[in-house]
Amino acid sequence: MKVLWRGLTLACGVCGSRTLFRKWGMFTMVDDCPRCGLHFERMDGHSLGAVAVNTMTSSALVLTVVALALVIIGTDASTSTLLLLAAPAGLIFPILFDPVSRTLWNAIELLMRPPQANEIRKEFRHIKVR
Repeated sequence: MKVLWRGLTLACGVCGSRTLFRKWGMFTMVDDCPRCGLHFERMDGHSLGAVAVNTMTSSALVLTVVALALVIIGTDASTSTLLLLAAPAGLIFPILFDPVSRTLWNAIELLMRPPQANEIRKEFRHIKVR
């Protein structure tokens, strides 16, 4: 759970470092953790997992907004009303959630495939990812 929490809070899953992005507004993630040295793109296609996390979370949010609108307004709500309510969530949320989806996917990937000793700096090799 600690690893997932770190992923949700934009931290490295191994050491907890929070300096993983060059600039928040730029959405540019560093290649390696500046503290423990973990390389984030550990295999080809690694970033597709972050895209999937972002897509699933954004879709769930849009579905929730539409469902709540139907419950509150009623089933006679017009399509344009539902679109006006759901579009901001579907357009803005994925952009804002992008950095979180990247670090969260790194955390999930660390749980599925813990780092090998040669992937992190010597002083962090004792840390067990759970």
